[in-house]
Parts: sequence; structure tokens; C-alpha cells
Amino acid sequence: MGIFNGIEILFFVLGAMTVLSINGIVFLRKRYPFRWYSTMVAGLGAVLILFTVAWSVSSILEGETRSAGMGILVFGVQALICFGLTRQLVVKEMK
Repeated sequence: MGIFNGIEILFFVLGAMTVLSINGIVFLRKRYPFRWYSTMVAGLGAVLILFTVAWSVSSILEGETRSAGMGILVFGVQALICFGLTRQLVVKEMK
């Protein structure tokens, strides 16, 4: 596959996504002043998204496509629920 193999690219992308998600949460925290528990739920959602990407890509690289799909279904849906809950909490606090 050349100089890099798939797992090295995965770790690079996960590192970039981690930095971007932390910066995004800090930016939103400065723009919309919301409480600490909204920040924690957003952080949990970001961690779940990172875990979903790591699980799915590593499963695909190992040839386990069914495991990748289940990882997206189980962890990705939980992350979407966390982000939806964060949005609801922030909108509620803005009123």
C-alpha cells in the first residue's frame, strides 16, 4: 500500500478529529455560554464519534464488515443521541 498502511492513516485521522472536536467544543462554549453538563454531554458525543470511526475503520481493515456496521449502529446512534441532547440543553438554556 505504499509508505503508509491503513492503521497509521487511521491514527492520523483520529488525532486530527480529536483536535478539531476539542476546538469545536471550546468555540461553541465561548459563543454560547452553556452549563457544564451540556459540555460533558457534547464531549461524550465527540468521544463516541471518535470511537465509532476507530471501530469501523479497524474492522473494515481486518475484513469484518459486519462488525463495522454494528459498530456504526451501536456507537454512532448513541453519539447522535448525545449531540441531540446537547442541542436541546443549549436551546433550553438560551431561552
